[in-house]
Amino acid sequence: MGRIEILTGVERRRDWSDVEKLSILREAADPDARIADIARRHDIKPQQIYTWRRKFASEQAGPVVSFLPVALIATGTSDEAEHPSPTDKPAAKRAARPMRIEIGCKGGRVLKVEANIAPYALKALIRSVEEA
Repeated sequence: MGRIEILTGVERRRDWSDVEKLSILREAADPDARIADIARRHDIKPQQIYTWRRKFASEQAGPVVSFLPVALIATGTSDEAEHPSPTDKPAAKRAARPMRIEIGCKGGRVLKVEANIAPYALKALIRSVEEA
């Protein structure tokens, strides 16, 4: 008669299909989701979810082009802003409120910057906000 070996306990090494991994990652992408809760529900360690995120992000790496809606809001006529009248000189002494731009980014984040920001700095800020 042959030898029989009985293993008790939980098998810890599991093989997750890409479909299962992506399903868990979609669940973790919910803004109100807590990674620890999702990991506990699927009986995995939270670090596994972060590892899968990096794996799938690197596989999909490449230039991503997206267009965002832009809305211009005028605070006054442009002629008045460019050529103040001589009677406005006393008002010019108080601190003028700088013009700001609001940019809607991925994930519902809003980036608020000064209107005179350098284009390369704006580009770097948008990238960092969208990668966060």
